[in-house]
Amino acid sequence: MTFKNWLINKLADTEADSGALTLNEFFYSEYYPHILTRKEKPQYDEGIFRNHFHKTLGTKTFDELNKKTLEKWLQDQLSKSIKKTTINKHICLLNKLLKTASEWGHFEAFNAVVHNLNPLRTGQLTQRFLSEEEIARVLELCEQSKHPFLKYFVELLLLTGARSGEASSALWQDIDFKNAIWTVPKSKSGKTRFIYLNDPALELFAAIEQQATNLGLSTTASCTVFTNPHTKKPYKGFHLAWYSVREAAGLNDVRIHDLRHTYASLLVNKGVSLYEVQQLLGHSSPQMTQRYAHFANKTLLTRSSIVGDMIVSAKQTTHSKAVQPLAV
Repeated sequence: MTFKNWLINKLADTEADSGALTLNEFFYSEYYPHILTRKEKPQYDEGIFRNHFHKTLGTKTFDELNKKTLEKWLQDQLSKSIKKTTINKHICLLNKLLKTASEWGHFEAFNAVVHNLNPLRTGQLTQRFLSEEEIARVLELCEQSKHPFLKYFVELLLLTGARSGEASSALWQDIDFKNAIWTVPKSKSGKTRFIYLNDPALELFAAIEQQATNLGLSTTASCTVFTNPHTKKPYKGFHLAWYSVREAAGLNDVRIHDLRHTYASLLVNKGVSLYEVQQLLGHSSPQMTQRYAHFANKTLLTRSSIVGDMIVSAKQTTHSKAVQPLAV
């Protein structure tokens, strides 16, 4: 018997005795079965609940979930040195559970003002973007790496802004050389997205195909673009090889995901609109792309100078002509 089934049976006995529904009972007997067919990764919510609510708020009935109890749970989270960004994910799930319980008739006393916890302030999100000099250094060191595919993988992320997971799981059938489109069947949002391939990216895919052939790897439609020549299985990641390169480059603070951030920053610096960047990155909402807004400052300054130049030109034209003074 699985832990979940055991817990459901255990909680059912408890509910029969007390007659009052606890958060544990609500989650495992109603909420979790509900999201099993509706969420992309329901086990994510189950893991959070099991690790952060089951032994604390989970044992409380809805009548016991008052402001004081909720604040105590929050303080316990903070005392465990859990990152604030992580705690905010827990808060998000808790707020969702309480609201859903209210909508389903289990929490009549629910009041969003009283029971909803506000997200913790986390400060400015730190972003890391590579400069052109750093990009050149990284690519040179990747070229020197003994890893058979690292140089292609890193350059591909820089050229397309793809997520590392999207590149690792890409199949040859996903690459449309004729129309210059890379199809990601299921992106992070759970939807299909399309990555538009520039000429260097197309040339890079051709080089990857040639490298795979040289290593005796199949490049048929159902094969992964990046296949480990030793195991003949898809690479699970390139992190170890990447760590060696970034250390040699003196860039220990740069993650593989920062290559995606770099792609976005290069676009914005060249005047590409945030809407266009959103589409190219496959962001589900414009808020996710706003992190790159500050890179548009240079472009905005350039745009604002258009009006400035016009006004200056108008003033110069006025001074060059005889203008009748205003009557006083």
